[in-house]
Amino acid sequence: MFLFNEKKCADICLKNTNKYVFKAVNDLISDFERVSTFGVKPKIVKNVTQNCIIIEENTRTSAEPVADESYSITTENGNIVIRADGYLGTMWGIYTLSEKFLDVDPCYLFNDLAIVKKNAVELSEVDIADKPDGFGFRGVFINDEDLLQGWKDGGGARLVGGGYYYVTVAKTVIEKVVETVLRLKLNLVIPATFIDLDNPPEKDLADAVAERGIYLSQHHCEPLGVSSFTFENYCKKYGKTGRFSYSECPEIMENVWSFYVDKWAKYDNVVWQIGLRGLGDDRPIWQDDVPTEEVLEKSGKFISKAYQKEKDIILAATDGKAGHFTSTLWMEGSALVEKGYLKFPESVTMVFADTAPTQLYGDEYDRVPREKDGKYGIYYHLQYYGCGPHLVPQTGLKKLYYNMKLAYDKGDRDYFIMNVSNVREFVFELKAYAESAWSMSRYVPDDYLNRYCEKFGEHADEVKNAITDFYESFPELDSKYLEKHLSTYFNYTKTAPPAGITNFVLKEGSIIDYGKRMTDNFDKDLNKWLCHEYAAAIKPIIANSDEICVRFEKITENLSEPLKTHFKIKWLLSAKTLNYIYKWYVALHDAKIHRDGADGENMKKSILEASGYLFDYLKYRKCAEYGEFKNWYRGDLKMNIKQRLYDTLKIIGQTPEMTEY
Repeated sequence: MFLFNEKKCADICLKNTNKYVFKAVNDLISDFERVSTFGVKPKIVKNVTQNCIIIEENTRTSAEPVADESYSITTENGNIVIRADGYLGTMWGIYTLSEKFLDVDPCYLFNDLAIVKKNAVELSEVDIADKPDGFGFRGVFINDEDLLQGWKDGGGARLVGGGYYYVTVAKTVIEKVVETVLRLKLNLVIPATFIDLDNPPEKDLADAVAERGIYLSQHHCEPLGVSSFTFENYCKKYGKTGRFSYSECPEIMENVWSFYVDKWAKYDNVVWQIGLRGLGDDRPIWQDDVPTEEVLEKSGKFISKAYQKEKDIILAATDGKAGHFTSTLWMEGSALVEKGYLKFPESVTMVFADTAPTQLYGDEYDRVPREKDGKYGIYYHLQYYGCGPHLVPQTGLKKLYYNMKLAYDKGDRDYFIMNVSNVREFVFELKAYAESAWSMSRYVPDDYLNRYCEKFGEHADEVKNAITDFYESFPELDSKYLEKHLSTYFNYTKTAPPAGITNFVLKEGSIIDYGKRMTDNFDKDLNKWLCHEYAAAIKPIIANSDEICVRFEKITENLSEPLKTHFKIKWLLSAKTLNYIYKWYVALHDAKIHRDGADGENMKKSILEASGYLFDYLKYRKCAEYGEFKNWYRGDLKMNIKQRLYDTLKIIGQTPEMTEY
């Protein structure tokens, strides 16, 4: 049968009455229109016509992960029929049809690859039946979303501390994110670093997820929808007093929890986060880096009681209907569980996290006992602000698969949440994550890379080799420096990972952070940090970084549109970003050495050299601010390259001229 030609298009016989399916059908209609050279698109009809896409009704109204996600697409009597027991499966069938037969990439909104128009699409027999066999809840966390915040006007004000979150992402932007999540067949979103549902612009973010029928959840530092910032806003708005401390002010804490749980309970599909966090993301109880065993045991018992109280509040607000709960073992949690001091209420999924500098699980991951009927999952970072990556994809297919396979083989399959920040930088890895989370048994990293590279035709091998070398080019430090990198309450991987899996990689975020430490402390001794060790690790790899940039430039020059733009933004810009940051850091470090040696003339030369690299980077990255992506870097608050430039030049009494940036 044909899907469309220059004159006509297949109809859609929509027998399905689910409101979320209807929105997916509208996406499919738009896909036809954007793919067709002639702009033809389907009509929704009541009765089956010749050459028709039939979307059958569901037998279930539930949206349980895995259980309600199977679907089939078949050709019958010259028509295409999509069947599924639950509406999630129907949506996955619709988006699969679009991806496989219209060639609309699931990440088309963020992958800088324009859709290629077609004059016609014809199909032979189709027989697809699929369901997930990887992880149950498969989600994304929009965290440290500075670029998304600044990209489009329309976000609302919010009152959150920390200096980065004074506005929300515009609802039109979060809707693009949610559409991408749906097309990837993921079923859960944490839509922002912080959400106060009592503030309409923040509620818009949660609504954008809920309106599409998938699950909505909360950051681990805002259990029950309450962060320290939300608590403070509530007290100011409603004239209440008290500290954000369940041990000191349990009554006001429980009142605030109940207030926000009532708001979250209005949504159909929520994965509730329970937990107890301090200000921002601090530990909830003790403050000593090495607490005594007595403190650990006492804290574990106290937190366990708080967890049960939280779950009781949720069940009361939902009339016992709430069915999905998570608690993230962050910082102290793993140690308390391992020692048997922290107990979780029944049916709470225990979520492990990778650690900042390594993007590997800590040693406690294997030590924490798993109960036979327990639920377990993973919180993983493609983006890790503070240690990077943030502006550049630096996880890679090998490390991502290694960590996901570890969890899968261990049986921690109930939940997987991926921190993807601003999305656009990470679509290559995000799509790999989605495929593997759907089916670990069928996903092979090298096959994924080969399929990606096939689109480059005669340049496929060259692209594959260049991307492989890019991911293997990052500077590393010996693991013995890990505990000096961050406080000891993080659990690091002390044992070396298998060959080919990197450990203490210096990502762009950590390099920028250490550069900031130098500019902020230019007249002080830096030996308490790893500034010198960073410079020693980065210097030897700069020549290789230069070479990778040259290779990516040559590939870009040989490509035609739309691949040229895609490759330039996704790979050449990434390589250039790292290259400029490496060179800035080394030149800044040279300036510090000259300063310590009382060599003012060479100090100034090195500062000017360092600032020149940031000037060049700011100018170069404007290539990514074209068309729809105008103002993409307007919200660059986390890495804040313009501030790094200002701080660098300030050392020699100058400020940058910013008019062209």
